[in-house]
Amino acid sequence: MILMKKAIFVGRFQPLHNGHVNAIKRIVEQDDIYHLHIIIGSANKKYTDDNPLSFETRKYIISETLNDLIRAGKITISGLDDHANDEDWIKNLKQIVPDADITYSGNEWTRRCIEPFCKVEEPDFLDKDILNGTNIRLRIKEKKEIKHLVPEKVFEHFKK
Repeated sequence: MILMKKAIFVGRFQPLHNGHVNAIKRIVEQDDIYHLHIIIGSANKKYTDDNPLSFETRKYIISETLNDLIRAGKITISGLDDHANDEDWIKNLKQIVPDADITYSGNEWTRRCIEPFCKVEEPDFLDKDILNGTNIRLRIKEKKEIKHLVPEKVFEHFKK
């Protein structure tokens, strides 16, 4: 018998890119994962170089991109604000998802904070050297092509 797990995927999604989408789909497809709760970190940060998108925009883009999985009840999305200390951040995360069995995050700080409370793994990202938020934000700033790196909703947003 397979023990079913509830998973968390923590990221800023600034912006959502094809590496995120691939990793999320691979998590949901695992036989032992019954639900994935996507946590949009830095929900209280927006309109800066590192955080160009608001929480609402990021949630909309993720919802539209993963609509089939959301409608099937496989994914839930919530926001998590940054906090002055790690303890408050963890406390708020545990309030949002108190029953998580495993957490996925590509961020070393996030993994370190969560490890005492929950099993943590790095997501299976595609081509991390190219498919990462820093690279994509730089490409956007330099007005370089991003269409091949991001879902359609992200491309449409930045095309404006």
